[in-house]
Amino acid sequence: MYKVGHRGRMRDHAVILYKLLKEHKRISIARVAEELGTSEITARRWIDSFSCVLPIRLERGVVIIEHWIK
Repeated sequence: MYKVGHRGRMRDHAVILYKLLKEHKRISIARVAEELGTSEITARRWIDSFSCVLPIRLERGVVIIEHWIK
């Protein structure tokens, strides 16, 4: 079994989160944390980072995707 390092985990989290955001218009932060295998605080950090480059926002524990630019 191959164990990825810290950078591998970060890359995997980014890919998983991007996939979740593409598949759902709304998704709870709890579900994001579960899918990433992280705490809700870490999931919120990831969402905050992604919001710098994607049209998403967090309201009452739900991630809302505004629209995707094609």
